[in-house]
Amino acid sequence: MTFPSHQGFVAPLWRRCPGRFDLVALCVGAALPDLVDGLIGSCRGHFGQGIGHSLLGIVVLGIPLGVLVRHLVCRAACRLTPAAGNGFLAYAWNRGVAALAESLKQPKPRNGWRICVTSLAVGAFVHLLFDLVSHGHFPWLIPWVPKIAIYPDWWYDVWLRLPLPWKPEGRKIGPHATIWILLSLWGMWLLLAPAWRTWRTGLPRESNSTGKRDT
Repeated sequence: MTFPSHQGFVAPLWRRCPGRFDLVALCVGAALPDLVDGLIGSCRGHFGQGIGHSLLGIVVLGIPLGVLVRHLVCRAACRLTPAAGNGFLAYAWNRGVAALAESLKQPKPRNGWRICVTSLAVGAFVHLLFDLVSHGHFPWLIPWVPKIAIYPDWWYDVWLRLPLPWKPEGRKIGPHATIWILLSLWGMWLLLAPAWRTWRTGLPRESNSTGKRDT
């Protein structure tokens, strides 16, 4: 679930201030806490918020990993091809591919490395804020302070358990899970809303048929 909800909450930053942020680094940064803990979890045999969701983990593990992942994403983006069809998913994919291609064509400023690192850090911090609300635990000071619950007891009530193949005890559904679902849907909407609006108008499809570039 790292994509696309977390990227949605950083989308307004690069849409409003494209020159201050690196598009790819910002989106990669929004996934960094889960990437770090995902890699660690695959080795220890179980997943969950850990060092990757701490401030120390972002600096020591997240940023270096983010630089590598950004490089791989940029290399992969050069080989992406537009999707066929007039459906929304194809249109949204093509918009994303075009945005990546346009971002990679931009001349690199002198302080490009600083913009890249800043974008990674900002994206990761937005992820931490998202999880702080939707998960209800505070892991930012790991390893000095263990992950602690910060909300009232009712926040962690369990209304039902949703069985999952990879989780025998099931997914707990309660107040915090409901907020997580709502925030995830909001993040998806923030990311995809511009594409949805322009696709609904029919203007992009008409311009595509005449061979003109979408704006």
